[in-house]
Amino acid sequence: MDETVIPTSPNGLDTTTIAMASPSAPAASLQQTVCDAAAFGWAITELLGRCYLLPDAVPPALDWSGAHLVLLQQIYTPREKIRSLMVFIRDLADTLGLSSCTIDRPNANDPDNGKRYVDVLEELVKLYSQRQPDAPINAPPNTATGSTHEQLRGKINERLFYWDLQIHDALQDRPTGVPKAYLIGRTLAALRWYIGLQTQQMDGVFVEKVCQEYIPIMAPFISPYATRAVANSVELWWKAISSGQVQPGPDGAAPVELQKQADIWFSLLTNERTALSFVPPSLAKASSHYTWKILQLYWPFFAGGVIILLVILALLLVVLISRYDVVAKGIVAAAGFIAASGVIRMLGSNLGDFLQKATTGVEATKDSVISGIRGAAEQQAVIKSTYIAPAGTGAPKNV
Repeated sequence: MDETVIPTSPNGLDTTTIAMASPSAPAASLQQTVCDAAAFGWAITELLGRCYLLPDAVPPALDWSGAHLVLLQQIYTPREKIRSLMVFIRDLADTLGLSSCTIDRPNANDPDNGKRYVDVLEELVKLYSQRQPDAPINAPPNTATGSTHEQLRGKINERLFYWDLQIHDALQDRPTGVPKAYLIGRTLAALRWYIGLQTQQMDGVFVEKVCQEYIPIMAPFISPYATRAVANSVELWWKAISSGQVQPGPDGAAPVELQKQADIWFSLLTNERTALSFVPPSLAKASSHYTWKILQLYWPFFAGGVIILLVILALLLVVLISRYDVVAKGIVAAAGFIAASGVIRMLGSNLGDFLQKATTGVEATKDSVISGIRGAAEQQAVIKSTYIAPAGTGAPKNV
């Protein structure tokens, strides 16, 4: 579905006037739904990635005898993060009306047919995060769960795969921004969470489509300058990943630079932060100096105007000096006629109107020029501040 998006305005520090998307859907509600859809697509991809990257090591047992104080959790383990992520997914599914999707695979003789995907997944995630590392490959399955660690992971993968198909279908009757935001979140999260997992690269044509067509659709729903910054950084990271410049760590995790970049993507797509909030004060101050940029852009007009004015003044001075008597008599006669005919008031009124319109036009043009230059400067500052370059590569391109 590529229907036209009805724009709304973003919330945040740099807000603009909010326009209604349709009589039945307030702009703020549609905006939040789009951001939730992006977060939902991201979370589903992250859950699958975390399951496949979960280390075998299990945290040591805690001593509850009372002999020693056990501090409250400060840094959560990968298993705890998986469980909390599933809670986040359930909440978003409820908000988006997607938690009612049920398993419907009668030809597969699935024992979970008729159950909600979110319920089945939650149970699988609990089992998976609690299970001990698998014994040797020839060992029998765990009697409590009836599945090995790898089999549980495969079931989670299967449930997410078929739930995603139902989600895609269910979102097709929503405004265009909603299903596209879901795909954007899912794709950008895959760049971060699947880099050490895929035997085949993502479809380059699809990633290009996301950058050039889908991400710009988010413009009415997230902060100004965010979509161009996101599209720019995604395109650069995809080129680095697809060319083999970016490699995962020994444990399959994404490099630190990509992790930081993904955090920025998520914050911008979900309106967690505005684009301008990433610009450091020093860069924001440098971007706010527009006088020199205006002079650079319009110096030919300024120079030409000054030359023409000087030529006119020189000609007037020559005429006044060479024909002083004639000019003086003409001025006196014209003044007497104007005073006698009462034209002074009319000329004064017309001159006032002319000056007012001219001043207004000049101010509007000046404001438009300055606003355009300011916007371009802020856009470049955001692009620079929201791009974390892969190790060994250069700065972002200008767009």
